[in-house]
Amino acid sequence: MQNQLAIFDLDDTLIQGDSSVLWTQYLWDKQIISDPQFVEADKAMMAQYNAGTLDMPTYLHFNLQTLANIKTEQVDIWLDDFVQSVVLPKIYPEASQTIARYRAKGIPIIVISATVSFIVKKIAAQLNADVAMGIDIKQQNGCYTTEIDGIPTFKEGKVKRLMNWVRHQPITDAYVYFYTDSANDLPMCQFADETFIVNGDHRLLQAANENNWPQYQWNL
Repeated sequence: MQNQLAIFDLDDTLIQGDSSVLWTQYLWDKQIISDPQFVEADKAMMAQYNAGTLDMPTYLHFNLQTLANIKTEQVDIWLDDFVQSVVLPKIYPEASQTIARYRAKGIPIIVISATVSFIVKKIAAQLNADVAMGIDIKQQNGCYTTEIDGIPTFKEGKVKRLMNWVRHQPITDAYVYFYTDSANDLPMCQFADETFIVNGDHRLLQAANENNWPQYQWNL
């Protein structure tokens, strides 16, 4: 029997909103950061992301300054609270139901997101995902730096990271189901055997119509 993989984007696909933006807002609300520039930068980032023009390394280099000199253990404590208090109420019921259907068939669940991996992994664990991939960040002296480690899971980087992962699995020819909201994921959409559009953005809906990809509107 052919191997199958159910792959999901995270932000605005499985949850309402962008986890990076929600995380910055959480740090602001908790007064862990006090410079409004970081909140404004996230808003600008989202506009560039939606337009397909975001330079991810530049954005992360700025954004991750918020955690400079803070031990990863402390960040972990904040993350646990963030996921419980902010993210869990934003998980789409349809997302949970769809993941459960694949899980019932024994199909591995993979979450691949252009958010930093320390956020993605925490959320994916709550979604019962088998594998979580985000943008890995280099660490130094027990703290996160502002530098990307390896291939970022953004645009075609998602396909590359997935292929790297598959090469280390007892999988030869996987049949891929993929769910996303964003035109930034078009490389993954074209790579997948079946693509499903959830709350698609304007550019992605155009591509969905051209490719006859099923379209869904998930709500809280």
